[in-house]
Amino acid sequence: MHDHNSKSKQEIAIHTSLPLVSMLFIEMALNFYSAPANSIFISPYLLSFFTVALISFIVLWKGEICNGQRKRLTFILTLLIIFALGNFLYSIIFTPKHSPAIITNLAATFLAIIFWRLPKPKDQGVYHTMIYCAFGIIAVGFIEYFAIYWFELPSIFNWLRANNFAQILLGILLAGWLLVLAETRLEVFLKLLVKLALIFSVLNYIWTAFVLYLLPTQFIDYITISGYFLIQFCILAILGWLLLGKNIKNMPAWTIATFLAILYPFVNV
Repeated sequence: MHDHNSKSKQEIAIHTSLPLVSMLFIEMALNFYSAPANSIFISPYLLSFFTVALISFIVLWKGEICNGQRKRLTFILTLLIIFALGNFLYSIIFTPKHSPAIITNLAATFLAIIFWRLPKPKDQGVYHTMIYCAFGIIAVGFIEYFAIYWFELPSIFNWLRANNFAQILLGILLAGWLLVLAETRLEVFLKLLVKLALIFSVLNYIWTAFVLYLLPTQFIDYITISGYFLIQFCILAILGWLLLGKNIKNMPAWTIATFLAILYPFVNV
């Protein structure tokens, strides 16, 4: 029995790590190959990370899950430190300029640590205090991230590079994928996440079309944009299928939609 449980935990860890490592690899590769020389690096996935954290802490706070489900979910969420710490180290060591997103990077790292050190629910006082602190950190992360892109570094190119709707869509999908991976019995909540994802998918379409309308035509790569819209349409179709189908916890569907959403930064190549 012990070996079986260990193997299951190992498999869960490997599966959880895949999207996190993919996000790190994509942001580092795009920064290395596509970013202008000596440009400021800001992760295109930080908003997604805060969205995942927000949804996860809501589940841990109010979700009706048994101890087994909570234990699996908490274990999965501790692995978010892979992205948080990797992104933080890359942003301060391997990029040529100081990043204005240092506060958001620290916030993401602190959230990952809270997941790591979160006590058992039986210690209600400390448990809820840490969750309330996490909500505060998430709020700081959101505010700082929005401030950077809308006030500190405003440009039409950043509106694509830091597409808020695409990031939040990814965050919703990744959070739902983690809940399915943890084998939680939150079908109603998962349906709510799918509905939210559908809304942000449509908003993402509208926002991207609006930004492209504002961009001069010589700066638009129509092949890349066509591929991007095709991917977004596939995500939209999968979400509709999940919502109308009989199995809201269909793991292949969640996996495909999540990994397709991870590709959004390529629209800016």
